[in-house]
Amino acid sequence: RYPYFIEKYYSISINKFIVAILSNISGIFPFSLYELTIYLIVISIVSFIIYTIYIIISNPNKLKVFIKNSLLNILSIIESYNLKYNKSISSIDKTKEGLANLYEFLIENANEARKLVKSSNGIMKANTDYKGIINRAYLGYESILDFLPNLSGNYSNAKYVMSSKLMCYTGITGIYFPFTGEANVNIAIPDIYIPSTTLHEMAHQRGYASEDEANFIAYLASINHPDIDFKYSGYILALNHTANALYSVDYDTYVTLSKNISEDVLDDLKNNRDFWDKYEGKIDDISNEINNTYLKANGVSEGVKSYGKMVDLLLTYYSLYPYKN
Repeated sequence: RYPYFIEKYYSISINKFIVAILSNISGIFPFSLYELTIYLIVISIVSFIIYTIYIIISNPNKLKVFIKNSLLNILSIIESYNLKYNKSISSIDKTKEGLANLYEFLIENANEARKLVKSSNGIMKANTDYKGIINRAYLGYESILDFLPNLSGNYSNAKYVMSSKLMCYTGITGIYFPFTGEANVNIAIPDIYIPSTTLHEMAHQRGYASEDEANFIAYLASINHPDIDFKYSGYILALNHTANALYSVDYDTYVTLSKNISEDVLDDLKNNRDFWDKYEGKIDDISNEINNTYLKANGVSEGVKSYGKMVDLLLTYYSLYPYKN
């Protein structure tokens, strides 16, 4: 109802101060407090089930009261997640020509960056291991503070999730945990996406809740990063989103331009697809629905569909800074 007031006095002042404190406190711990919280939730659920069975067996008369109280608790949680918000972002029309020019630009830069990155068995390899990626990520944000000064602040590094392989079954590459100010990263995914994913979660940490904005900020921080593995990861992030948009509005142009993607880039993209094919299934579908509900509850009315709106921001940016790297 009062977006200007909230943005000025909460989002870029009070919230940044609170998250910076939480982030630095949680940064004391070398492990992810978010991951520990998930384990505790699982243990709590199991304990709840065991306790429920105990109540039913030991005292059937208390069962009705127990069920009533439990249902009221569950319904109150559901109601809190069903809050309706209105949210919109400024964008420009996605013309076929504009999309094609953007796609062509990203292909060219992805091809050039791919020539400079390391490889292992023909697949892109980051300059360092995941710990090195996390430690270097802040350099991307330092490089764009002149453009986006609201990204400044003292925050802890992102955290890697120890059970990342298990996390892959949910289809989640990273998650921001607001209660501890932690940006958590799935380190089991292919190297091509770890840099941009780390920067994406760090964007959430800096107060940008919507997925499209976090993706766009991750792109800018990636391509302006001093290290080539970050640059390449950023171009691939934007390339995939733009390819999907162009595919849906001008398939013939998409096919024609896609022929210009280098074999090395295609191999990296195929490797990423093959990786995720191993984890597709029911858990991923359920996780997607949970993520969709979470996004809507946090003011992103489009839910997971908002991921596609990154293209609007890319087109807007390059209309102001014509195809500047």
